[in-house]
Amino acid sequence: MKPIICIITSFISSFIFVLLISLNYFGALNFFELADFLLIWGIFILPVFLINGFIAVYLVSCVQKLFKSKTYFISMIVFILLGIICNIYALSHFIRNGWDDGVIEYLILGISGSLLYFHIWLLLEKITIKRRINLL
Repeated sequence: MKPIICIITSFISSFIFVLLISLNYFGALNFFELADFLLIWGIFILPVFLINGFIAVYLVSCVQKLFKSKTYFISMIVFILLGIICNIYALSHFIRNGWDDGVIEYLILGISGSLLYFHIWLLLEKITIKRRINLL
C-alpha cells in the first residue's frame, strides 16, 4: 500500500507545486502556457517527485526505526534535508555561478516542494488508516 500512496502523493504534490510556480510566473494560464505547464510538470518535476519521494519515505521509516519514535519533527527534518540535497538545480547553479540569490531561490523551492510532498503524504496516510479502521 505504501508504494501506491507514494505514487499518488507524487502526482498530487508535483501537480500542485508546478501549478503554484506557473501561476506565479504566468499569471493566468492560457492554452499555450498550459502546454508549457504540462511539459514542465511531466518531464521535469514529476520524475523528481517520484524518485525523491520514494527515497524520502524509505529514509524516514529507517530514521524512525533508528530513533524508535514516529515524531512529526524528525520526519520533517529528514524531508527538508532531502529537499536540499536532491535539488539538482541549486547544485548546478552553485557550481556555475557561485553563491548568489539563484541558489537561495532553488533551495527554497526544494524545501517547499519536499514539505508539500511530506504533508500530502501525511494526509493520505491518515486517510488510508481511517479507511482501514472503517472497513474493519
